[in-house]
Parts: sequence; structure tokens; C-alpha cells
Amino acid sequence: MKGLKYIILPMICWEIASCGHQKNKDTEAFVETQGSTQTEPFNLAQLKTGQNINDILKSAGATAKEAVRTSEVTLIGNEKLAFSSKELLHFNGIDLEGKNNKNTNKVILHFGKVDQEIGPLANEKEDELGMYQLDIYTEQEKTALLDNLNKTLQKPSFDTIHEGFESEVIDNEIIQTQNKLRQEVAIWRNKDMLYYYCETKIDNRPDEYRCNLFVFKNKEWKDLLKGSGYPDLDKISLN
Repeated sequence: MKGLKYIILPMICWEIASCGHQKNKDTEAFVETQGSTQTEPFNLAQLKTGQNINDILKSAGATAKEAVRTSEVTLIGNEKLAFSSKELLHFNGIDLEGKNNKNTNKVILHFGKVDQEIGPLANEKEDELGMYQLDIYTEQEKTALLDNLNKTLQKPSFDTIHEGFESEVIDNEIIQTQNKLRQEVAIWRNKDMLYYYCETKIDNRPDEYRCNLFVFKNKEWKDLLKGSGYPDLDKISLN
């Protein structure tokens, strides 16, 4: 019998001082007209949960063999494929390909794999996309992505900034460091899809800079991310 797999995501401890933060940015990035279809290049923004993973890869001209290894995330009842190629790293015409000294930008597709012996573990369905995730480590691509989200999805349902200090766990004790931590969160709802954006900066550790975008609609994904340390997921409800 296949063993259970649990979500593992980087968790950061900090003392938080929150403040409301409203973004109203303009962008010159290309935006598709409503109702248009884009086959070249592949467009992540058109993905919907429930799509078959094989159909997604076919539309992108990719295969599972091209996936890169990643240890960031494992999810109960789901598999994942991560890609760093520019063919898949397109969002509304924006090229998100890039890397810094330590990390490479990538998209991670989470899809269901049902164990035939134990059945579904978290409402997953065989080969159906449950969530896609963007890990962006470069400032230019992050700015283009955030500007496009603000342009296409309009004002977030919720946004805020957390500021504090990074903490480390040493001998089972949380020890505060002198490294300032800044985390920006924005959440959009587009029809039945939720877009959760989280950008993290740590002073004196530029290689640890990252922004994540998670796109999903079912509550189990929200609960998994919340349990992994991502803040403010309780600020918006899912039906």
C-alpha cells in the first residue's frame, strides 16, 4: 500500500506588525483580450482546476520527462511536476523564466493520484489539476507578475504587509535574529478561483528572496497552505 504523503513547505517564524496595504499599479505588460485563445505560447493564466494533467502538458508541448526535481512541496493524495522552461513559464504573455544565484523560477502543477487500495485521501481525482504554484525568485519577473495580477484581477479581496524579524529554531527554541523580514500578501478571487500571492524578503539574505503564487479553488488546498505557515488564509472564505 502506498504511504501517505504530507505537505512540506518552508516555514518562517517572525514577530509581526501588520498594516493595511492597497496597491494600485499600472502596467505595460501584454494582456489578452477577453475571450481570446492563446496556444503559442502556453498561458498559465488560462489553467483551471479539474483539467487533465496530460492535456495540460500536451497543450504546452511538454512531457513529464522534462520536469525538474524539487523538494519544496509534497501533498496528501497528490503528485507534482515542476518546470523551469520558458515554454511553461508564461502568464498572460509575460515570460517568467529566470534565476538568481541560488534558485530558479518554476511552475509546479499539483494533480491527483488515487491509490487504488485506499482510495482518495483529500478529494483528489485521478490526473486532475488541483492547484498550480509559481515560485519566482527574480525581482523583474515578480514585478511583471504582480502588475499583471493587479491589472487583470483588479483590486485584491485582501492585502497587507507584515514586518518583523526572522527567527530560527535552535535546540527546540525560537531565537529571534537581527534580520528584518518583510512579507507582502494579496488575495484575489476570480469567479470560483482563488489567487494567493505571498512575497518574502529577508535583510542580509538576498538569495532567500522569493514570491509564491498559488491558484486553486478547493478548501483542502487553503487548509494545507495555512498549516504550512502561509499567513492570512483565514481572511477569505471558500464555498
